[in-house]
Amino acid sequence: MTKCTRTILIAALSAAVVLAMVIGAAVWLNRPQPLRPVDSQTLRDAITTERLTQHLKALQDASDANGGNRQAGRPGHAASIDYVEAQLKGAGYETQRQEFTYERRDPSRATLADEGAPSTSGTVTSLTTYEVETDFRPFARSATGSAAGNVTAVDVNLDNDRDTTSGCEASDFTHFPRGDIALLQRGTCRFDTKVQHATDAGASAVIVFNHGGREGLFRGDLGEDAAIPVLAATAERGAAWASRPTRLTLDVDTLESVTTENLIADWPGESGETVVVGAHLDGVADGPGINDNGSGVVTVLETAIQLAKLRAQTTHGVRFAFWSGEEDGLHGSYHYVESLEDAALEATELYLNLDMVGSPNPTPWVYGGLGREGWRGLDHPVGETMADFLTEQGAEPDNATFEGSDHLPFLEAGIPVSGLYTGADEGEDGPADPCYHLACDRTDNIDPDMLGLMADALAHGVLAVAS
Repeated sequence: MTKCTRTILIAALSAAVVLAMVIGAAVWLNRPQPLRPVDSQTLRDAITTERLTQHLKALQDASDANGGNRQAGRPGHAASIDYVEAQLKGAGYETQRQEFTYERRDPSRATLADEGAPSTSGTVTSLTTYEVETDFRPFARSATGSAAGNVTAVDVNLDNDRDTTSGCEASDFTHFPRGDIALLQRGTCRFDTKVQHATDAGASAVIVFNHGGREGLFRGDLGEDAAIPVLAATAERGAAWASRPTRLTLDVDTLESVTTENLIADWPGESGETVVVGAHLDGVADGPGINDNGSGVVTVLETAIQLAKLRAQTTHGVRFAFWSGEEDGLHGSYHYVESLEDAALEATELYLNLDMVGSPNPTPWVYGGLGREGWRGLDHPVGETMADFLTEQGAEPDNATFEGSDHLPFLEAGIPVSGLYTGADEGEDGPADPCYHLACDRTDNIDPDMLGLMADALAHGVLAVAS
């Protein structure tokens, strides 16, 4: 799950809350009753940590052989979907691929150069070219386009103090020269607030640089599309530009067309209703994505395989879905939901989402597992069932918030949702996953015990709701 995705979708989720609560109020009287007890021991015994680890190793191999990532539209993702499909077919499933296309921002296509001190004659006094993804990167939702101009630092603090209000007030730009590139510092207020103030002041572009106490780049995101190019930069570069007269030229031409596929496999039921169980198969460009979200993928995959091997008899059908384009904005799950005919939408009993279920410093989160006031009719009793199961196993489950992964399109469509998650940034003793969205998100970044426990919880939940 991308931090970018979670941040971008807060605004969208607010609108979804209104719609979802209206729908939820209408369906509350028909909300499913608590699920009957189920014996899931045989299925849980069949889903072993060894098997889950083998699948993770295959996804790691797909990344290693294809540029170090499994990003949607890239060879690593293609190899991953081929592997998952082969495993499903080997278990007897018929599969279908669902192709779709969307536009993605490709930071590698951005450029930034330093022309040295501004010259009254317009001549370039020197030229330094900076490296994208090392010195700078475009914000998610940056405008495309070019800019060239003098750099004006706005209320920056170069004393390694993180408490900077650079760009947080419109008054910071009272004397800002229109057409200049605004150099802002990260801190205190939202990025979109800083960028909007700079835009209103006539900036041709914005560069936000990191705190002096933090090394490297950060991933900046905005609540909505910017009207001007917006870049993130390292503290070192930002401090240098702020310390001397500087003229920069930049180009943000980052849109690319991505064609990719969801993968779907169905286990039959008798009722005509379907439980959808899904996980996103794509990862970010910066690493192999073994916890995010290879862990969710292998949990769903092995549940499907063992359900078939045991020839489980279920009342409801179970659709196993492996989404693409999640890291770029939930494109795969949105495409799936939007392509459903009314009858198929009506027949969807529930969506269960698995995203990051092997975090090395985990908390077992359950969507709706402990109840959630305000989502009446849009959570599902299976959440409580899985939370109770985890408690019985000696875990201490917590309640996950309904934001920012592939359950959101289902939630917006009025379909009850639940799911499992073990954390990214969260954690009582540091981040739940310190390798979140990094190259170190490899097979050794997984807590195998937690992965096995969450796989057991999913198996128990699937049988409880589908039987």
